[in-house]
Amino acid sequence: MKQSLLLLLLLIAGLATASAQSMLKVRLANNAQLNVEVDGRYFNKRGTSVTVGDLPPGRHRFTIYTVQQDRTGRGREAAIYSGKIATQNGYVSIVTYDPDSRELLKQEQDITSFQQNMPPAANGMGTYGPNQAPQVNNNNNDYGNDNKYIAPSSPVASPVASGTLTDAKTNDLKTTVAGKKTDTEKWNALKDGLKNETMTTDQVGAIMDWFNFESTKVDFAKWAYPNTVDKENFPNLDNKLSYKNYVDDLDKFIKDNNR
Repeated sequence: MKQSLLLLLLLIAGLATASAQSMLKVRLANNAQLNVEVDGRYFNKRGTSVTVGDLPPGRHRFTIYTVQQDRTGRGREAAIYSGKIATQNGYVSIVTYDPDSRELLKQEQDITSFQQNMPPAANGMGTYGPNQAPQVNNNNNDYGNDNKYIAPSSPVASPVASGTLTDAKTNDLKTTVAGKKTDTEKWNALKDGLKNETMTTDQVGAIMDWFNFESTKVDFAKWAYPNTVDKENFPNLDNKLSYKNYVDDLDKFIKDNNR
């Protein structure tokens, strides 16, 4: 009887491993404390990294929160990044966000290797599913002596894409656009100022915020798409839009141009 029960438990464990879900680990490049929200579920735990397990493979919307001081000196959480990320079955998506450069680094590691390299969590806490409190990992084992991020046993990340549009020129354009009253005037100024530039998706998103109407924001995104150096991140611009019809319009444009 005991042997049969043991065999049954081993079979169940094997099936669970074979049907492994995906995981998401998030941390900041400056090693500051953060919270995360994944697919509308907020995890009320602060740590230098947060790991969410048992996620279904696919695209997930996530938001990173950090603690900022208001005018009274009180600490309150504020969203510093919101976007989408695709996870794969049996893999951990390791995300590092740099609040200063607004760059997002994503690396993949198989779950087995990740769990073998991950030290025991404090207070006997394990890896948490999307409906549980996430794991808080306060160790710095994922950082080298120069404080640069190194994912255990993971491949070297590709360089972050960058365009020709500099911060200085972006600031000059922002000043010019701020002096325009209508979206049409802003649009004309931007088309002239950006005609020879290449941009990142983050820069496109920042410029979209300069317009008043979502229709113009979508039109600008479509115009900027051919000159965007990291088109794979373009779906993240959905977060710049509030109305579903404009989100659908931009998503359709991206799909049509990726065929």
